[in-house]
Amino acid sequence: MSANCPSCHKKALALWKKAFLSPLAPIPCEACDVELKVTWRSYLMAISIGSLIFLLAYMIYETDSLLQYVGFGLGFALMLLGQVFFMPLESVVSKSDGDSAE
Repeated sequence: MSANCPSCHKKALALWKKAFLSPLAPIPCEACDVELKVTWRSYLMAISIGSLIFLLAYMIYETDSLLQYVGFGLGFALMLLGQVFFMPLESVVSKSDGDSAE
């Protein structure tokens, strides 16, 4: 559930912001301004259960039925909870900070 920065170990961002974080764009830590990101692997693992439930609700239940909408809501909620609880934050390391690629 940690939304702590891996660099400074302080609170990096609010949990609601972590729920909507994606691998497409890094965000700055609120405590130390280090750029934070999530990897595609951790993102996809975090939303996998919710995505499966969402897809099953689409495939199994009749269109516009109450059970289908419940399945959609449950799947979406599980995707958000997966991102908050199971998606670790990583700091962005630029290539100029480390050794050259030679």
